[in-house]
Amino acid sequence: MISKRGLVAATAAGAGALLLAAGPAVACSIGDFSAGTKALCDTSTGAPMAAITVTDKDGTGTPADISVLLHMASGQQAGPVVGSVHIAHPTAAGVTRTILVEWLPGYTWDVQVRAGNILDEYLDVHPASADTACALPGKPTTAPAKPSSTPTTATHVSAPPSSTKKATPSPSASTTGTVLATTGGGDDTATIAGLASAFLLVGAGGLFVLRRRAATGKH
Repeated sequence: MISKRGLVAATAAGAGALLLAAGPAVACSIGDFSAGTKALCDTSTGAPMAAITVTDKDGTGTPADISVLLHMASGQQAGPVVGSVHIAHPTAAGVTRTILVEWLPGYTWDVQVRAGNILDEYLDVHPASADTACALPGKPTTAPAKPSSTPTTATHVSAPPSSTKKATPSPSASTTGTVLATTGGGDDTATIAGLASAFLLVGAGGLFVLRRRAATGKH
């Protein structure tokens, strides 16, 4: 026969086993998980990403896998998984993790949980991104200006100013005429002037002799 003490011990062991088996099922619930309503812009990786935060407050410490999926407008089927995280040791105080997914302006995501007896259940919260772009720090917002077709000042300065160069007479008709006017004539003009003076002297001398003879003949 089973003694009274043995019966009590067996009952206690069975109750303990039942509590251990039922404990995780009761404690681990979808209500232990939460997510932020906004997907924030994150550029820590050097790329525009959407940061979705998830918190696990499961006091039993049941490991959990959290997935982020694109929210389908029709709601008839699940969207593709775009990011996930594994929480190995959740606590009753809460363990928060951030899931980075590609930034999509004005998009909404679904958060899916798998932990213990929770099999791919969705949170009621749907994180959403802003309608604006997630810009990287220091990235120019406008396209660089196109090079101007007008020569720069440096291009003009590289050539010697025209005012510092002495003009070289051109062999054109106008330049030649100007040069002659400033010198008073060429070598041929001086020769003709000399011959004219000589003839003038000879003529004057002859005229003087003729006048002298005429005066002598009268006396």
